[in-house]
Amino acid sequence: MKTNDVATAKNATTIIVVDAPEVSPASDDKAGDVLLNFFRALGWNGDDILDPCKIRTTKEVFNRLYDQMLEMCPDPVGVGMLMVNRGPGTEDYIPSGKVYLLEGWTTPAPKEGDDTHAA
Repeated sequence: MKTNDVATAKNATTIIVVDAPEVSPASDDKAGDVLLNFFRALGWNGDDILDPCKIRTTKEVFNRLYDQMLEMCPDPVGVGMLMVNRGPGTEDYIPSGKVYLLEGWTTPAPKEGDDTHAA
């Protein structure tokens, strides 16, 4: 991952613009692992809370992820629903091959004993 610059998207807060990572699924990966590997390549540590709604990219990158997932699970409806619910969003104004990470795309996971979510 290479951070290029900081910019402001339409109707969004500060973002970081990065090159879209290439992910190659392992032979034993499931379709959803493509997304997890993509998010990890963007910088997600796997523990923090991830908000995929705050990850925006191009239709080209989105479709590449979709195609990789479809190769692993030939159920276009299931893969499509996973992408709609857990995948990055697309925007026409994003330059080719880029991903915009909006502020809050990850937030630290609650630590053990943290009463943030306690009633």
